[in-house]
Amino acid sequence: FGKGEGELPKSVENFRPQRQQDRRDITLTWDHIKDAQGYNIKWGIAPDKLYSSWLVYGKNEHQMKSLGRDQTYYFAVEAFNENGISKLSEIVEVK
Repeated sequence: FGKGEGELPKSVENFRPQRQQDRRDITLTWDHIKDAQGYNIKWGIAPDKLYSSWLVYGKNEHQMKSLGRDQTYYFAVEAFNENGISKLSEIVEVK
């Protein structure tokens, strides 16, 4: 995996996490990357502690329903294909 002879996917742009009225829920969206097979969403309780992740195929959005109501979280996303993994997007703080 990740040893193809082509180009790495571009880095994800316009990553937009939005917490919902029920603060345990968050919707994550980003611009579609043409040559990406999927995306890794990384998240955690500090910008240097993105220890949790979701793997997403075939879409450029994801809804999570598992956050703590009063916890601040940090999110980032990266694209991948048969040639490897893009650079991590900007890390976004969500209060």
